Amino acid sequence: MLFKSRERQVHEHICQEIENRLARTGAPGEIRYFLLERWSYLLAGIYFSRGDQNPDWEAGWHTVNALLWSLMPKCGQEETEQLLRLLPTLLGRLYDGCDAMNLAAGERDELFTQLAMLHAAVTRDGLQAADNAAGPTTQLGRDADLEFTEAELASLGNEVVPVESVQPVQETATLDGLKVGDGIRLHVEGREKALLLQWISPMGGMFLFADQEGYDAVSLTRARLAEKLARGEATLGV
Repeated sequence: MLFKSRERQVHEHICQEIENRLARTGAPGEIRYFLLERWSYLLAGIYFSRGDQNPDWEAGWHTVNALLWSLMPKCGQEETEQLLRLLPTLLGRLYDGCDAMNLAAGERDELFTQLAMLHAAVTRDGLQAADNAAGPTTQLGRDADLEFTEAELASLGNEVVPVESVQPVQETATLDGLKVGDGIRLHVEGREKALLLQWISPMGGMFLFADQEGYDAVSLTRARLAEKLARGEATLGV
């Protein structure tokens, strides 16, 4: 019983650490579930089998930080290219972790499908923010170095959104009330787009908007939409 109690304490501590990082980054609900209900147990297993000085323990936390950083809005070309460099390493680590946890293939595939959508939205928004007169670059060159070092992964843990900028409680309630067919006005480069909500991801972490004809689609993560609302760059209701 004492050992089980110790296991519980360690797992609770790990979950609290993850909660703290989730609060600073405003990650989507799908990722919150995966980290708290799946990855936390992998970290606990590493702790009890190898200790907190083992490289696998550090790598597990670096992966958490890198995943959360990858879903945060990117400010232009440089950060977006850093994200594109990170993805092969990050996705490889997540896949290995899912394998180590014996995660069911269906749940694993659903996770990676969600990540593909989330990363596509973050990448597109980051590229649109670029100041390159020739237009944004949508992919890295063939000779680009796609290897991410441990030092680079560790550094991502320090690049988080300040607590003050996390969406307020009333904004969360507003987003929870959104339903398909609701309207939004997006303010983009001095002009306004009137769009309708077409789709919400199962756990409410992703929103897809489009005009009445189904064109001019815009996908936004929950954190990104909350940020736009807070800045006055979007208004709910058409």
